[in-house]
Amino acid sequence: MIAAFLLPFPLRGCRAPYLWVYYRLLSSIGERMLFIASEDYTRDPQCWQGENRWELQPGNVQRLEYRVPTREQIEDHEYRFLGESLFAALLAESGGNPIAAFRRLLSERVACLDAAFADILAQPGARDIEAILTWCNCPSLEAAAAARGIPVLHLEIGPLRWPHYRPTAYLDFSGVNGNTEAERRYLASGFGAQGFDIDALRRFFHPADLPVSPPQYRLGVAFQVEDDSNLLAFGHGFDNQSMLAYAQLRQPYGVLVRSHPGSLFALKPGWYAVDDSPDSIAFIRHCERLLTINSSVGLEALLLGTPVEVLGDCAHRFIAEAADAGERAARLAFYLFAYLVPMALVFDVGYLRFRLSRPGEPEIVARHLDAYLGGAAWRRGLDGADSETLIRRAVAASMPTEAI
Repeated sequence: MIAAFLLPFPLRGCRAPYLWVYYRLLSSIGERMLFIASEDYTRDPQCWQGENRWELQPGNVQRLEYRVPTREQIEDHEYRFLGESLFAALLAESGGNPIAAFRRLLSERVACLDAAFADILAQPGARDIEAILTWCNCPSLEAAAAARGIPVLHLEIGPLRWPHYRPTAYLDFSGVNGNTEAERRYLASGFGAQGFDIDALRRFFHPADLPVSPPQYRLGVAFQVEDDSNLLAFGHGFDNQSMLAYAQLRQPYGVLVRSHPGSLFALKPGWYAVDDSPDSIAFIRHCERLLTINSSVGLEALLLGTPVEVLGDCAHRFIAEAADAGERAARLAFYLFAYLVPMALVFDVGYLRFRLSRPGEPEIVARHLDAYLGGAAWRRGLDGADSETLIRRAVAASMPTEAI
């Protein structure tokens, strides 16, 4: 049985914060699951409809590829609920500050959570759990699962997203965004071929031509949502304000700042210019280089060939820190095709069990490329090929006239 932990507490003011993930799992996995969550998730969808939740809007249902469940579909699964008393205890231990409570849940073991997860995983039905899916880091969950020998798969929407890119996701056995295995896997893989072309890699995920106008700003600064989990737990002490001060000390003119589209606060112009680009690609193309804490815009910039400084912890930081352009391209190729996962696959129970079997990197790369290219015809004659060869062939197959 596959289990899933869905953040149970309204730590950012919203109940059932991963409601769309819950609905997507119900729609996609196709077998009985165990959900470790709050009772909020199991509310009748009509209640959420009445509250005008975005997850019930038809456009979002279609974009994220799920069906709004019926009561019967909800009741066809098992549940272990983390209730209001646990939320109250966590909040009290965090001085009543919900953001502080969220940061603690993401980055440290918390005694009341340790006890709750240990109790859940000690129950008889937990012996059937093959793995626990989670969409946020939670050290208390990871410790309880490790004590029972249960792997935890950390999942999240990837940095390359529809409609501009082939949609991607993260799957990581160590952490999501922070504490990830990306660099460790790269170093252990032996992957290090030189000669990858970043523009060819970019065209696989984003085939459109890029604007040819020269950059107008010396530095771009990419803000993030103020209560973003990556910012709170893996920012190395930086927030948007301190990053802006950091930028001013190093580049006091020619700076373009982009607010996150999900921010609740309007950014006023100052010693810097405020970006009004229609999308992150246009923003990046305005800038000679980029500064970010750990935004996915940093990965986009690397894919577009723009130098990036990453202040916090994130899966792509090791790419930005490569010693030279050739090594950077090799790291980027591994990250794109071995580390990132086609979005649909993280909701495919067959793929999840494939990853639980701990396949080799070439097998993972081949599985990903099959998903991107609609089958295995592209790799005919490549049985037993290494990851680099598979990637080169796939990039060539996706762009037959491109010189790779």
